[in-house]
Amino acid sequence: MISLPPRLRAVAELIPAGARVVDVGTDHARLPVYLMQRGLVSSVLATDLHAGPLRRARRLLVRCGLDGVVPLRQADGLSGLPLDQFDVVVMAGLGADTILELCRQTPPPAHVICLFQPMSHAERLRAWWGDAITAERLVREENRLYSVMTVSPGDKLPEAVPPGRRYVGRALEQSGDPLLNAYLDQQIARLAAEAEGLSASRRPEDDIRRAETGEALTFLREM
Repeated sequence: MISLPPRLRAVAELIPAGARVVDVGTDHARLPVYLMQRGLVSSVLATDLHAGPLRRARRLLVRCGLDGVVPLRQADGLSGLPLDQFDVVVMAGLGADTILELCRQTPPPAHVICLFQPMSHAERLRAWWGDAITAERLVREENRLYSVMTVSPGDKLPEAVPPGRRYVGRALEQSGDPLLNAYLDQQIARLAAEAEGLSASRRPEDDIRRAETGEALTFLREM
């Protein structure tokens, strides 16, 4: 049986037993193989935009005796997929901007659970999804902290998310996660460095970002 790095293992632990899963941007298909080897899900479709990752995924499936058990499909996000056949949508190991682009391009249907594990700029997902993020946990891998978000898209409507909440959402604040304090320190240090850089700017277009950064810093420090 294959093993998973901490990021993907955290995602796997959040998938309900027996779910029908689509893994978007599957790359080597390690997550689908892990799920099927352990009988954790009823089915999983592995997709990727590019042919190269799908060839690597096929090799792993063949090696693990799962070729034909885990179908592969070349797809751009959720576009063209039979979304009524899935309970869980996974987008892990992608940048936040890519996840947002895919969700805007083809919004996840209201009935699914989405599990997002962005490699960078998690605040951009919190700014978009707001309180549709029903749970969030942190995981440490190679001295970096990553977020895994559970999102219930429902009939998602745009909402105004305050600057501070973009860096620590309600679900994460209330999670009791043992890594939360370390994550707070990380976000404060990052924003403080950005604020210092913005303080010297005289460009009018930086005024809004300067105000947002200051508001977020105050919020996180009080937390």
